[in-house]
Amino acid sequence: MAQAATANGADKALKTAQTKGSADDVRDQIAALQADMAELTRAVSAYGKAKGEDARAAAELRAEELKTRAEKMGRDAEAQLRSGYAQAEGAVRENPAAAVGIAAGIGFVLGLLSTRR
Repeated sequence: MAQAATANGADKALKTAQTKGSADDVRDQIAALQADMAELTRAVSAYGKAKGEDARAAAELRAEELKTRAEKMGRDAEAQLRSGYAQAEGAVRENPAAAVGIAAGIGFVLGLLSTRR
């Protein structure tokens, strides 16, 4: 019986040692997992910041292109208006009577259209 008690005690000690070893292994694995998660979080954060900066830079570039294009279109429109004004002014200087007749006709038509309402 003394041998059985010694064997039971040895089994319990072995199981306790195995359990303690398993608990230490689990703690080590959890710590490693936490470190990996922290590193992954930092990597994802850095990646997100880089992509955000890339998107911002692309948007700024596109905005600058659109601004330049709009300014050019504005200058072109102004040049066309000045050219049209100069042509109209030249036509009025060449034929003042015709210009007055055309203006009177347009005024008459607009007057008719506005009184029909």
